Amino acid sequence: MTSDEQLLEEYVRGDQRAFGVLVERYQSELFAFLYRFVSDSAAAEDLFQETFVQVHKNVKSFDSSRRFRPWLFTIAANKARDYLRSVGRHEVHSYDRVAGADGETSFLELMEAVGDPPEVELGRGEDVERVQRVLAGLPGIYREVLVMAYFHDFSYREIAEMLGVPLGTVKSRLHGAMGIFAKAYKDGGE
Repeated sequence: MTSDEQLLEEYVRGDQRAFGVLVERYQSELFAFLYRFVSDSAAAEDLFQETFVQVHKNVKSFDSSRRFRPWLFTIAANKARDYLRSVGRHEVHSYDRVAGADGETSFLELMEAVGDPPEVELGRGEDVERVQRVLAGLPGIYREVLVMAYFHDFSYREIAEMLGVPLGTVKSRLHGAMGIFAKAYKDGGE
């Protein structure tokens, strides 16, 4: 299997198909990340597209000695933070099924396509609405580290690098996030 970094290099050299492969590869995971971050499926879809537009615009500045995935998620997290700042205190929305495009063969269809909603990833047995409500209620600095660490398996070091903060800050934010999440979940997600 071709690595993400190799696909990006192929895209820089003019292989349009390589970019489509990257979009398809991260379609479900990145959408789920953004959805958990902003609690709005329409906004998450827009942010997904904006993220890949930003990747396209900055592809030549990517440091090929680094990994693509943390770079991609850094861009996505920044887009999500900007969105949340622009809407102020956001409302919590319920999970919606977002229809994907038929026949995901072209670049545009890949950009518009959305996989299964996050509830599938979280597991059918969990109280998905409650988890989402608790996540949405967390302060942004706690929500982002929790989503990155527990839902997307980034290491503490990767999170620190992505957020531009010291490793100890990531650990303390994650500790705080877990405490707040556990209390809110126990209290019913209110």
